[in-house]
Amino acid sequence: MNLNHQNPALILGRFETALGVVWSLRKYLQGNIYTLDNKKDITYYSRFSKSLFCPNPIENEEKYLDRLFTISKEFEQKPVLFITSDNHLKIVNCNQELLSDYYHFNMASSELLNVIGDKSKLSQLALKNNIAVPLTYTIECKSDLDTILVKDIIFPLFLKGLDVNSWRQKVHGSKKGYIINSKEELNKRGEAILKLNVPYVLQEVIQGPDTNHYKVCVLYSKNGKQLLNFTLQKIRQNPIHFGVGAVVESIYYPELSDLGTKLFDSINFRGIGSAEFKLDEKDGKLKLIEINTRYWQQNYLATVCGMNFPLIDYFEATDQNYSSVSEFQYGIKWINRFMDFDSFLAYKKEDELTFSSWLKTLKGKKISSNFRLIDPLPALANINFGMKIINLPKFLLKKRI
Repeated sequence: MNLNHQNPALILGRFETALGVVWSLRKYLQGNIYTLDNKKDITYYSRFSKSLFCPNPIENEEKYLDRLFTISKEFEQKPVLFITSDNHLKIVNCNQELLSDYYHFNMASSELLNVIGDKSKLSQLALKNNIAVPLTYTIECKSDLDTILVKDIIFPLFLKGLDVNSWRQKVHGSKKGYIINSKEELNKRGEAILKLNVPYVLQEVIQGPDTNHYKVCVLYSKNGKQLLNFTLQKIRQNPIHFGVGAVVESIYYPELSDLGTKLFDSINFRGIGSAEFKLDEKDGKLKLIEINTRYWQQNYLATVCGMNFPLIDYFEATDQNYSSVSEFQYGIKWINRFMDFDSFLAYKKEDELTFSSWLKTLKGKKISSNFRLIDPLPALANINFGMKIINLPKFLLKKRI
């Protein structure tokens, strides 16, 4: 294949998710990979990308867009956008038409992404297309809460924000939501969150262990053809039960793959997406928890397994001909060791995991979420001692002066 790698990659966000995209592209776009965010985070320390800064996209949309326009004009070739953060996703989505003059990207329509971003509308969309979902109630005002409180509802329920950005800004920056075990708790917690002007959903808690959580990750072309389909299983979460995958494993699960295809085909999806399902032990059905329309945190696992999502995304965005793949390696784990040790302690506290059982799950083929011998600084930046090592040259230089 005679493919062009001259267009710069601009990765929006600098969290671990962005690091996976950087590593996936490094062989092909050497010296032409950039990250953009208003803070450093661990990808700032990668040797394979150059860091650019911008205003906070949530707090200053106008200046953020101006920064994007300015950056594009600084390159000879039109850059390709890779979105790894919800903060950036919302602004890009709302300005797709405007940004298309400055950047290459492959995304679903703004209308569809707005529906997917609203957990209540997503639930209705899934049911319309015969995709099972947990029982969901939408609470946007005090009267909605009062209506729910007089109903004969079954607890526990999981309370989470209707819009993820609003939730993170006003309620909690890292916690997805709260378990609600009674009407009294719902009234107290629910009213307090409404006072913050944050609408939310109450969702049935699906029975089963954290290992019942699965994800299907896809890439669709601009004309709606599925290009890649990758499946994984969560081994542990952080925080436990309602968090992100601290340890995940690539798996062979045809029913999950087919269900993901059915879901994304039915909504005429485009671009990058991942859908999380949980297997309900009561009825044996996979039920949709959420859809993300940006790169997912463990995206580099797919690359190691043989499916390079960022690279195929790059070629599709720049209208190039390329060869896609339909198979990947199973049984490879992605591990964030810091998150996982924290999760182990929490599972152990609830008598769900012993030390020996924990060690057994770490055996086999695996990759680190943020450490590679050829790029060690991002992992070191995650720990205080590592930051001292990174800053040692500056410290010694000051001493000499």
